[in-house]
Amino acid sequence: MASETQPHGGAAHDGSAHDGGAHEHGHFGPEMWVIPESAGLTSDIAEKQRSSSTLFTVVLYAGALLTVLGVIGFVLRLLDGFSDHRVWGFYVAAFAFVFTLTSSAPLAACAFRFTKSHWRRPLSRISELFALVSVVNILLFIPALIALPDILNPLGASNEALDIRRTIWFRVPGGSPEWWQFAGMVGLAVNSLGILWLAAMPDMAQSRSQMTGFRASLYRTLSGRWYGTKRQWQIQKAGLAILGAFYFMLLVFMQFLVVSDFAMSLIPGWKDSILPPFYTVISFQGGLAIILLMAYAMRRWGGYREIIGVAPFWAASKVLLGLTLLHTYHLFAFFITYWYGRLEVEQNILNYLMFDSYLGIFWAQLFFTFFIPFPILVSNHARRLGWGAPLAGIFIIIGLMLFHIRIFAAAFASSDSESLYYFFMLKPIPAATFPDLWDIFIILGAVGIVMLVFRLGMMLLPPISVWEMKEGAMYQRVDTLIRGRYLVLGKPE
Repeated sequence: MASETQPHGGAAHDGSAHDGGAHEHGHFGPEMWVIPESAGLTSDIAEKQRSSSTLFTVVLYAGALLTVLGVIGFVLRLLDGFSDHRVWGFYVAAFAFVFTLTSSAPLAACAFRFTKSHWRRPLSRISELFALVSVVNILLFIPALIALPDILNPLGASNEALDIRRTIWFRVPGGSPEWWQFAGMVGLAVNSLGILWLAAMPDMAQSRSQMTGFRASLYRTLSGRWYGTKRQWQIQKAGLAILGAFYFMLLVFMQFLVVSDFAMSLIPGWKDSILPPFYTVISFQGGLAIILLMAYAMRRWGGYREIIGVAPFWAASKVLLGLTLLHTYHLFAFFITYWYGRLEVEQNILNYLMFDSYLGIFWAQLFFTFFIPFPILVSNHARRLGWGAPLAGIFIIIGLMLFHIRIFAAAFASSDSESLYYFFMLKPIPAATFPDLWDIFIILGAVGIVMLVFRLGMMLLPPISVWEMKEGAMYQRVDTLIRGRYLVLGKPE
């Protein structure tokens, strides 16, 4: 493999190369830009697929174990039935957490491909593989829909001003909001799987002769009549652009439905135009964080060091920093709007979600999503070495889990008629709700199912977009200017 230090050779990097990298390589380390040679790249990726590093084996078995725990927790929670909606709050929080993290990941490939960012090439297939989790999201969404309280106001006919709880839906004859929500989730999954299929088709067509068994049959079936003609490449490019545009619109709409129906509509008086875009921002933040975390694990422990350089982490850390700042800004905007409003019901909402019942979780979330990752992401040293953005991503993912517990579990805990009176009659707000053992199993299972599905996806499909890496090798080279070596980019369009 050719790297920045050896643009046309395969020499390994030694300690002296790292020591002198700061001056010789334009203030960047020798592994900043890794440009693999096109010859043999397909067979190299196929060999890495067949082999299994210790990390990937641990991920597979750990994901399977946590998934089993999640199934056990769900089955035992199912014994409680759906009559008491409050006991399903942590399940909905776990579903929303998985949906938030994984649904935005395929969009990253489309967005960075649209901006023609060369550094995104090693990350494209990693982000697209999360489309497989969209099938799991559908399955997780069904119990969440059943657990969602009816659209009719729990106070019943005693409150004529609120025949239905505040939501975007209306009670119309023959209509059911649940079916529209489910259709949107299915459409999102079909769209994301279409992006994955269209993007992976060239790699499957090239690898189908090198595979055996099930993967060979799968590649022959999915690659169809792909032969790499000019027209086929043009159709693929246009198809990815169209699917990406539709996916973005449908994703934002579904995120709006999830956060408004499963959180905001369950707390009376919570009328907030900031929360839906805030939820979209944290979805983008979490999606990019989990992509960088997976990519770093593949590079550091998975054997992809000669294919994935440091540049993707260095460049993406700037985007992650911007999303982290947007997250904090929207959180402040939500707070300051209600704080200035000073209505009693708004003060109750602030006290319930931030400053009283869930005070500890709120501050823990703030530390994990801003105070800890912010100094890491602004550190040039951490970003330049590549480990800064993945490390910040770990804290961000933990913080987003706390966010979903604070918002969704709290919303379901207040969905009974007694808690409604707390908000309307301005009585003391309800106390925080905490998970029991089955809830903990469900949360662990949500993490495990993502690990398991992603690892299985790596085994089925090439985890690196080979055709994009080869295309990038045609447009990039490392050249010498005076005493430094720098990356030279070609612009095909």
